[in-house]
Amino acid sequence: MASRRSRQFQTSTVPQPTDCESDWPVADPTDTLPPRMMQRSNPELNLSVLQRHLSSTTSIVSVAHYAVVYAFSPSAQHWEKSGIEGTLFVCQQSPAANLERYSVVVLNRKGLNDFICPLSGDIDFENGYIILRSTNGNGEDTIWGLWIFEEEGSSTAGSREMNAKTIQACAFRAANPASGQVFHSFSGYVDIPA
Repeated sequence: MASRRSRQFQTSTVPQPTDCESDWPVADPTDTLPPRMMQRSNPELNLSVLQRHLSSTTSIVSVAHYAVVYAFSPSAQHWEKSGIEGTLFVCQQSPAANLERYSVVVLNRKGLNDFICPLSGDIDFENGYIILRSTNGNGEDTIWGLWIFEEEGSSTAGSREMNAKTIQACAFRAANPASGQVFHSFSGYVDIPA
């Protein structure tokens, strides 16, 4: 039996599978990435990543750079951290049965489980938290709280309220398709009288 010190790790020259488009196998350091990848913007890259997690995503309505997901415990009557923290996206999905669909997605930086919540019904904004309700496969309601980081005098200033309004408007639009609201990516929404 070989000693532990004499064992060496063997490296493979075959490229390992990856889900990251930027992991391009480069045989020669002077080689470059394919032209299509060099021309993609951040919103395009974000959309392609979101479509891997939620294939029905058609566009990104709003982004918050950092959010934390809390779950409400009815038995203990308090909020508990869910362990999901990361970038929050408000996404428009492809229509189903001619109805618009939207969802909130938080891509988790702390683990493999992401937060995906379809928007429907009432959305509350209380004490700096966006309150969502969702129903799981067993018909049980879960109450979620989203806290979005913002700092005065920086690019994140006002993002909590702007994202809350956008989430409320998307939920309203999904429940009321003839509401007359028009969305503009990354800038919230505009009400247009019906």
